Amino acid sequence: MSELVNAESTPTQAKAASKPRRTATVRSSRLPFIWASLAPILLYFFIFSLLPILAAFYISLQTWPLMGGATKFVGFKHYVGILQDPRFYASLWNTAYFAIAYMGAVIVLGLGMALLVGSLGTRLRMLVRPIYFAPQVTSVVAVALMFTWLYEPRTGVLNYLLSFVGIGPFLWLRSQEMVMPALIATAVWRSVGYSMVIFTAGLLSIPRELYDAVAVDGAGRWTTFHHLTLPLLQPTLLFMFVTATIGGFQVFVEPWLMSGGGPGTASRVLMLDIYDEGFRFFEMGSASALAVCLFLVIAVIAYIQMRYLRESFEF
Repeated sequence: MSELVNAESTPTQAKAASKPRRTATVRSSRLPFIWASLAPILLYFFIFSLLPILAAFYISLQTWPLMGGATKFVGFKHYVGILQDPRFYASLWNTAYFAIAYMGAVIVLGLGMALLVGSLGTRLRMLVRPIYFAPQVTSVVAVALMFTWLYEPRTGVLNYLLSFVGIGPFLWLRSQEMVMPALIATAVWRSVGYSMVIFTAGLLSIPRELYDAVAVDGAGRWTTFHHLTLPLLQPTLLFMFVTATIGGFQVFVEPWLMSGGGPGTASRVLMLDIYDEGFRFFEMGSASALAVCLFLVIAVIAYIQMRYLRESFEF
């Protein structure tokens, strides 16, 4: 009897054992096609992402005059000078302040706008979405110049409107206390439409049946938002946390055009320091060292966000 069972089971076992081999053979035969399809993406990443980073690090180890002249290897001299310069820490603090406030405002307002637009009728929704998204496709220089005019102490529209309620006038871009909030408001106005679109996509990915189920159970709006919408939006929230933080640390146009880093150093950010070192003082070595420092700061913060937010979001 046992011989019969063994005889019957042997072909089955042999067939089952051959399946992994076939699967491995099929996978190995598909590898050339997979690598061929990935080759353009990998080539683009190498040329436009990895290679510039390596080149910046190489230049940061030398004195590299932009307007000509001999280069000289100096090792980590630029990095030592940066870490001993108090202006670097002042710019880093301003950049972190801008990035944190910008990230929080973009996420809160973008999510709020997405919920508001989602509650509108179909026709009104189709009208409102392009209006909210329009600043995102507008030139950042045009937006900065427009807000510079709005913030003018005497002729600006903002102070003119505030005068009707007996407030102001304020020196928006000439006050050390108000210049950063003014710049943050400008950047948020320009970028919140993008945040709204991302959150709208996240909301549309939530099955409608779940909302119907909690409505049958008698859940209110806040309960539905807190216990259903937010948990299912966690991947979208993680994406917005990381991208908004990176965008905030890379701010340049608003401080450059609207305040010039002033008054004093109140709106001085790291990108302005990089620009000045490279294109005002023509020293690409120290500018590249500052760029590498900014890259490392962003990489560390993005890693912390990805790791700890993933654990807190539980996905």
